[in-house]
Amino acid sequence: MDVSTFVRITVVSFLCYVAILFVLRLSGKRTLVKMSAFDFIVTVSLGTVFGNILINQDEILWEGLYIFCLLLIFQYLSSFLSSRYTLFSRLLKAHPTLLFYDGTYYEHKMVKERIPKSEVLQAIREQGIGRTEEVAAVILETDGKLSVLPKKTNEMKNLNTLTDLEENQ
Repeated sequence: MDVSTFVRITVVSFLCYVAILFVLRLSGKRTLVKMSAFDFIVTVSLGTVFGNILINQDEILWEGLYIFCLLLIFQYLSSFLSSRYTLFSRLLKAHPTLLFYDGTYYEHKMVKERIPKSEVLQAIREQGIGRTEEVAAVILETDGKLSVLPKKTNEMKNLNTLTDLEENQ
């Protein structure tokens, strides 16, 4: 590698890094936290564009930055549409799935989501609960984590955090 290539890679890397930070800050907090499938695609694509800009000397920095902006605009539009329209939300976002409720495993959902009973039991144990009778519900969240709701009262009907699961039953 000659000196000019080294200098080019250094300068382009720095400019891309600054541009990515700037564009990600403009795109909002949602870009950097709990990724949906679409967020993951955008992130991988950004990395690919960044890598191409660094490696390929024919790639122009401004073209790469334009692609960064387009990808983030697509992400913003998908977030905007899915937060306002149910149809887009159903198409673009995963929904939580109830896997266990009041002593009953929903095995057909566990098979569909590829979650074995052992993972449900592990999530229960991680919450310090030793008996499934002490668990109100186990939910597979949209980010892939298992949430465990312990029974605190006998009134399980008051679990209002399960309202977004009703359509998935």
